[in-house]
Amino acid sequence: MSDDVAEIRWTPRVTKQQIHRLYESDARSLLDEKLLGDVGTQLCMRCENILAVAEARGGKIRCPRCAKLDKTTVIQRARGKRPEDETVKCPQCSWETTWKAYQKTFQRKQLNDGGAGNEFRSFIERYGRARTPTDKMLAVDQVIHAFHVHLIKHLETGAYHKFPARAACVNLIEGKVTDVVAFLDQLTYGDQAHPRLKEMQKAWRKSVQESREVWDDHGTVWGSVKAVDKEEQK
Repeated sequence: MSDDVAEIRWTPRVTKQQIHRLYESDARSLLDEKLLGDVGTQLCMRCENILAVAEARGGKIRCPRCAKLDKTTVIQRARGKRPEDETVKCPQCSWETTWKAYQKTFQRKQLNDGGAGNEFRSFIERYGRARTPTDKMLAVDQVIHAFHVHLIKHLETGAYHKFPARAACVNLIEGKVTDVVAFLDQLTYGDQAHPRLKEMQKAWRKSVQESREVWDDHGTVWGSVKAVDKEEQK
């Protein structure tokens, strides 16, 4: 079974250097389209990985061996057993492991969808539909500035509020969350940059500040926190 586990591959996060070079080229009005394509493709694969982990936790595992053959086979997990006793076996190619071994492959790799699952899904769709470098750049910019959305209860009023709890960039860009947030805050935008890029940066900085203020007050006027996706708000 150890060899079967070795077939599981998760796409690594993009590097700060890649993002820095991409935004520098855009700021000089010489957008590096090859780099944009590389970054966009890697981000799509990373988002797909995050969603695959979420599905696996929900009971549906995508067979990695079939995926190599461009086939999608979903393995239904057998619930009710201990992780080490729960066998995961593909009905098509006989790929096999245990749920515990599968879990270990994605733990501590920043592959939680949390309250940003819909942002990751939207990016995959948006980037796939993009036909111009500008549209692709806007899609990349939007997803790296996304947040995990949480519901938090005000202890005095009892009302629930939606707020940006944690920057999702740490799921997509290498580094600790504080380092990646600081990095994004210093990205270069040229005078000819698309207005939407600057609008996104301004909105993102506002969300960062809002998140800090809420966490500073947490335990005093705010109570329980729960991660949510936008679809759950409808």
